[in-house]
Amino acid sequence: MKISRTAVIVGTLTVSGAWMGGVALSQAWADTTTKTTETKAEAKKDRIDDRAAKTKDSIDDKTTVEKARLDDKAALDKARVDDHAMAKKNEIDRQNNPQATAKDTSMSKEKKDTAGDEVTDAWITAKVKASFVGDKALNHSDIHVDTDHKGILVLSGFVPNEAARAHAVAVARETKGVKRVDDKLEIKSTK
Repeated sequence: MKISRTAVIVGTLTVSGAWMGGVALSQAWADTTTKTTETKAEAKKDRIDDRAAKTKDSIDDKTTVEKARLDDKAALDKARVDDHAMAKKNEIDRQNNPQATAKDTSMSKEKKDTAGDEVTDAWITAKVKASFVGDKALNHSDIHVDTDHKGILVLSGFVPNEAARAHAVAVARETKGVKRVDDKLEIKSTK
């Protein structure tokens, strides 16, 4: 059986074309698989990034609450120490100078009252702030507390609803030493 040169060439070209077509098809399939794999990898990376961001936010929130709690505790401790130191100083002054003139006594009383008011006001502020920390009724609130030298407490900042506002004012009013509460809280929803 004699095969012509043309038939051999045609056969070779057919086989080569089929082989080349198979290679091209394999490459196209590999490219599609690679793109699908890359897309899945990017989606997984995005999910991981989202989870990491939520975890970081949660940690930041907990850190902020803990820092506020520690700041409030430190303010209370400082107020107690200052109050104790002031009482000790006054006791030593009375022991060292029992024959003070009426004028000197009234002067030292004015200073004592002023310093005592400052300590008391700091204590009131710290006590109210400490009462707010961890209070579930005040979740999502940002309340600022300030006390002037006459026992008047000013609440400012934001609360999520009217119930939280009423609760914050009630807690502040129940605190020892508070004579009046000025409510400057604003309602800001946390949606």
